[in-house]
Amino acid sequence: MPVEPPIARSSPTARAWFLLVALSLPILVLSVDANGVVVLLPTIAGDLHVSAAASTAVVTVSSVAFAAPLILIGRWASRVGPRLVLLLGVGGFGVASAICAAAGSFPMLMSGRVLQGLASACCFATSLAAVDAVFDADHLPVAIGIWGAIGGVGSAAGPLIASVIGETWSWRVFFGVNLALLGLALVLLMVLTPSLPTDRTGSFPVGRLVLLSAGIWAAFSALQRSGNVGWGSSGVIAGLVIGALLCAVATVQHGSQLVHRVITRDAAFRLGTTEATLSNWGSGVIMVLVPLALQTDRGMDVAATGRLFLVFSVPFALGGALSGPGMRSLGPRVTMGGGSALLAVGLGAFATVGILGSLPGIIAALVVAGFGNGVVYSASTSHALAGVDPVHASEASAVLSMMRVLGLALAVSLSNGLLRAIGPGGTSGNDGLRVALGIAAIVCALGTVAVIRPRRLIVQ
Repeated sequence: MPVEPPIARSSPTARAWFLLVALSLPILVLSVDANGVVVLLPTIAGDLHVSAAASTAVVTVSSVAFAAPLILIGRWASRVGPRLVLLLGVGGFGVASAICAAAGSFPMLMSGRVLQGLASACCFATSLAAVDAVFDADHLPVAIGIWGAIGGVGSAAGPLIASVIGETWSWRVFFGVNLALLGLALVLLMVLTPSLPTDRTGSFPVGRLVLLSAGIWAAFSALQRSGNVGWGSSGVIAGLVIGALLCAVATVQHGSQLVHRVITRDAAFRLGTTEATLSNWGSGVIMVLVPLALQTDRGMDVAATGRLFLVFSVPFALGGALSGPGMRSLGPRVTMGGGSALLAVGLGAFATVGILGSLPGIIAALVVAGFGNGVVYSASTSHALAGVDPVHASEASAVLSMMRVLGLALAVSLSNGLLRAIGPGGTSGNDGLRVALGIAAIVCALGTVAVIRPRRLIVQ
């Protein structure tokens, strides 16, 4: 199929809005998959004859495979074209989903999950780059708000879809359902996606980028393991040390830049990335630790937990959709700072109520946190990309996504350490979780401080 000329960035047409929907479809599928598979872990463990602890690798291996190659993929997409990498990502996720659905053994399932993580990285880096290339500065916040809101719908629907499919059919069907939507998305993207800006100037330091990816893989894998075995584990320490050394070697070598300085020197990009990293700390505590606590401490079943989490996920989608108009009327700093403040208030309220506290109190806390999280997620994304030349948008999106995953991984790892150290608190609820939620509230509150005193807190 011939490549069409780029759509003008200055005035998005109806075609551009249709393209936005097509670009959001893979993100919807990825969000459903990432948030739904957690519900199916007990069934997967039983069918494939692995322990419950081992089955958690189904989640962790995909997230590590997503985070590790992001910068490599972003730089590669800038050279060969985001359109090609996007289509490879959507198609690759479909192939990976088919492998997972047909897996007759746990290693085969894990192979499919690794491929899903790699394909997800291709989609996230290039989908945002396409949005950034098509929409001008006036429309970009609204477009990213819609993009984030559709992903929020996937986050909300994932556990419910997984629980219904798991109870009615099989966990294999859950992976198979991905194929229909991905097939539709692939066709639409092939027709609608224009040629996107590329940058073939300078060298492509593939060896150093691979070394950097290996270092990130080692460090993130160690962070994931630390949640179960503790920071003092020799395996965790070795992984962190090896990861740090590999990243250092990749970074300090002379030659072309791993990430173009025009990205990292952009003040809007640094502020948006800082907000995204801090807010994802709070999001990680809520999305990963709270569902488990609701089931183990409060005694809720999977379906009830999924329904309860709609009060977090639906406001998240609404906040994302409203962030665009908010940025246009209030400005990016007020919008991001307000979203961070609401997220911090929701986390603080949840810490006060406790996991065994009144259900209306928990619901109110989740509603406030979800809405604030949606606002700051979309606002930080659009602000980070606002000043980036479309030719570097894939790299910028990759760095932004990796920092988000880093915030989540640190939150989950350190919070799990608190849960082990403090333990349950009898009738007052899980005291470890209370402390973790309180710390997350403080971290997210720093996001509000960052928009007031940016030079003190911005990620450099």
